[in-house]
Amino acid sequence: MVSEAEQKTVIASSRLRVFLVAGVRLIGLVLALVITRMHSPESVFNALPSSLEEMPMIITAAVILYNILAGYITAYSRSASAMSMIIILLDFALGIPLTYFYGPAYLLLSLALPVLTIGLFYGNSGAVGSFVIGGLFYAIFLGFALVAGMEDGKEEFVWYNIQLAAVELGASLLLLWLFSSALGEGRDRSDSEERLGREKDLLFQELQNAKSEVSQAMDELNESEGKARTLQRDNVNLKEELETSLKRLNEARATIKSTEKLVEDQGREASQTARREKIQIQRQLGVIQQRLERQNRLFEVSRRLSGSLALSDTLLALTEQLQAFLPCQSCVIFMLDDVQGQRQLFAEVAASPFTDVFRNFSLQLGEGAPGYAVSKLASFKINDGKLDIGGTTLNTVVPQELSALVAPLATPAQTIGCVYLGRADANAFTDEELDLLVDFCEVASVALGNSILYQRAVTHALDDMLTGCHNGIFLEERMREELKRGNRYMYSVSLMLINLDGFAQINEVLGKDAGDYILRETAQVIRRNTRETDVLARLEADNFALLLDHSDRNTTLGAAKRVCEKISASVFTVENRKVRITCSIGVAGSPHDAANAEQLTMRADDALRQAKAAGGNQVSLWSGN
Repeated sequence: MVSEAEQKTVIASSRLRVFLVAGVRLIGLVLALVITRMHSPESVFNALPSSLEEMPMIITAAVILYNILAGYITAYSRSASAMSMIIILLDFALGIPLTYFYGPAYLLLSLALPVLTIGLFYGNSGAVGSFVIGGLFYAIFLGFALVAGMEDGKEEFVWYNIQLAAVELGASLLLLWLFSSALGEGRDRSDSEERLGREKDLLFQELQNAKSEVSQAMDELNESEGKARTLQRDNVNLKEELETSLKRLNEARATIKSTEKLVEDQGREASQTARREKIQIQRQLGVIQQRLERQNRLFEVSRRLSGSLALSDTLLALTEQLQAFLPCQSCVIFMLDDVQGQRQLFAEVAASPFTDVFRNFSLQLGEGAPGYAVSKLASFKINDGKLDIGGTTLNTVVPQELSALVAPLATPAQTIGCVYLGRADANAFTDEELDLLVDFCEVASVALGNSILYQRAVTHALDDMLTGCHNGIFLEERMREELKRGNRYMYSVSLMLINLDGFAQINEVLGKDAGDYILRETAQVIRRNTRETDVLARLEADNFALLLDHSDRNTTLGAAKRVCEKISASVFTVENRKVRITCSIGVAGSPHDAANAEQLTMRADDALRQAKAAGGNQVSLWSGN
């Protein structure tokens, strides 16, 4: 469709429409008739049908009448309508047969006139498209005619029609260019007239406003003439008021400037405050992200530490994770243990180039940095080889290391030990690393606590159901651990094997229930006369074993004699009968008698045989035979 601007241009220039449409139609038709020599036979491509050969003038008159009527309708139409579409189709329908029968001079009818009409109602893009399509059809028709003429040997006729077609095509293009230029000029003229109309309306409105203002001014002037004398009398007062107003105005200006400056300062301060808050929020966000990352890492540590309930595996995993979290020169885990009724710290795991320092290393509670951390359940950082806390000087465990982190391992139910991390340089650890170690130890304490509970549960599962003593499997495992620890920390471990004399006869005479009662009471006698740290186990039937740590063979020999005497002096009441029983005891010790658990058991068993062979109710120390 033609644009709104083009419609306004066409409506505003009806003479342009008459010239471009009606005039072009008539002039083009006359030009076509003149060029074709009033339908002379030499200018046609094809013969007319026999019914039309005798009335060429009638056809010509009909064509002229049609174009006059079509030009009139086109010139006075104001928009695209069904009538305009009918005229366009009739132009094509009439132009094509005239071109076919009367030659290419009728290009104006078959191509140029429909293109102009389309351009008038549907814009330049529609005109160009229709020109290309119509020109294509015209070229096809002309090509067929020229080929036919060349086949009939009418070369002059062919050359004449080519020239004629070129002239007509040029004339058509010229008409289109004139139409486009005139349309653009008409559009500019329409825009100018519209702009002038708007300016005219604006000037008229301004004139009306000015007239109203003049009328109002005249009224005011008339009123002012009546008040002239009053104004003269009040002139002095007005001058004073004016001066006062000017003074107030200056003050107001000064106040405004001061206010503007204050607002500017406040805005600047607010901007700085907002910037500081933004920086603070970004820092808090960074801290939150670091905490989240730390929690994720601690969760991964908890997952890895919980992979095994074995205490040794948990300690190894703990050491690996510590070295991955906080790279250091020395990573030592101290465990709290009871030794002869006293709680001491032992270096259970040490990953350090100074392993010789930690090999036989033990501390009392409160002694050194690890002992202080466990006794006070406090975490701290040593920066330059030593640290003063409340008058107490704490040094690094290794003199070659000037920096250290120490944190306790503890749960609400128990204190387990502590972690010691060392680095060679001074001030090598940060406060953030200390916080990370504290969080790490909280997670690790739970895992170690679970492992210890698991070990205790396993230990209870290895108890004798009748006497409440440990069984042989537990004794064998504990003996290996104590011998290994004794070799490491250079203390003695001894074993006494106990057999009740004549117990088989008691079972036969008094029955199995009486025998079980005597076994339970005998176990109580042995417990009452030995240390709490000694390990009592029932091996089988009436055979007991007692494992003593930090006790050499001679000390154990005295303890065995005391047990033998107490058992022989005990009286057991079974079904209102007084029963006495004696025992035989064999003693052997490490490292004097044996280097491992198997040898220690064999030597104590040999000593027990010696005591039994000597008649029982006595103690025998392995003599080496």
